[in-house]
Amino acid sequence: MLKIAELTTFCQDLVEAVSKLLGGRTINIMDLDGIIIASTEKNRIGTLHTGARHVVSSGHELAITEELLPNYPGTKVGYNMPLTFRGRIIGAIGMFGIPEQVRDMAQLLKIYADKYFELEGTMEARLVDLSLRSKLLGLLVAENADRKNIENVMAMLDVSFSFPVTLVRISQADGEAIQFDNIISSLFSSGMLDQSHDFWSIEADCLSIICSSEIHSQDFGRMEELAGCRIIMPLPAADYGAISKASSDALWLERHMKARIVDLADPRTRLEYMMHRTAFDNSDIIDSFITEMKRSLGDKDIRKCMEAAMSYYDTGMSVTRAAEELGIHKNTLQSRVKRVIEAAGIEDYPLPEKLYLMRLIYIRLFVSPKTLSSLDILG
Repeated sequence: MLKIAELTTFCQDLVEAVSKLLGGRTINIMDLDGIIIASTEKNRIGTLHTGARHVVSSGHELAITEELLPNYPGTKVGYNMPLTFRGRIIGAIGMFGIPEQVRDMAQLLKIYADKYFELEGTMEARLVDLSLRSKLLGLLVAENADRKNIENVMAMLDVSFSFPVTLVRISQADGEAIQFDNIISSLFSSGMLDQSHDFWSIEADCLSIICSSEIHSQDFGRMEELAGCRIIMPLPAADYGAISKASSDALWLERHMKARIVDLADPRTRLEYMMHRTAFDNSDIIDSFITEMKRSLGDKDIRKCMEAAMSYYDTGMSVTRAAEELGIHKNTLQSRVKRVIEAAGIEDYPLPEKLYLMRLIYIRLFVSPKTLSSLDILG
């Protein structure tokens, strides 16, 4: 319920703006107790307007003439009307002047004011909704899920999950502002989200969705509204407690994996995720190999040699294809691969171990270099 007494600044702005439009007329707004909370005569703010009290209690308009002034202490000649919001009286509004002369003008004032409060009430309801969504998201991603509080807030939002649920994190990818409201509307209109069982919350520059229904990254990828967005989807969460881990995983994926769409439902993406986690969770060990490499190779040579090694392994160890891909001679490619393997001190390792370690080194050096702690950024 909109409470007019809590909107004193808004009401004061309203009476001053409308007064200017009406030739400087004196206008007052009163609360349910008849107290003036906004007025073009600021010295009257906080005083009792007995005429407004009558209007609020009766629900009827009141014209106060010179003859009626003694019956309504704290008033002046004028026309007073109830202010309503969604069919309920929330206060009163009055205009100074001889009633017969200001009645029509006062009626227009009431319509204008009612529309203002309808807009304010709509905004208030949206702010409450956004606040509840923010609170619920905070409870869901907390390490220790407070199920009772979670379900209380979900009841306020009239949402209930059907586990397992999928968390989707949508954020800015190309530097342009994101219209999250348009995205949310499109998701619901397309049937990708359900009002009763799916949840969304906007936090700063990110839209978080928790979806009970089965949802796929390719569905998001086809949406025009998401063309400039990154879409991160960790593995589904089986219960409230698992949502916290999914949120933590989503943040990690967003920071360390650079693809526009990262979906752990894809087996290849899961493998890449495992490699990335290993590269950063065991950074001190991998950095020790990089230190060995830097003793015999300069930064520029490390980059060239690592690119050669990755191209060689990614083409199924085809010297010809890898050399063509990089635009270098086959002998140059073979020389660079040999140099970087020897520089890392792993020339005698079995092939699977070489491949595994070289990928971890590559991730540490080039995929997300800003996360390096003990090494200088190469290149």
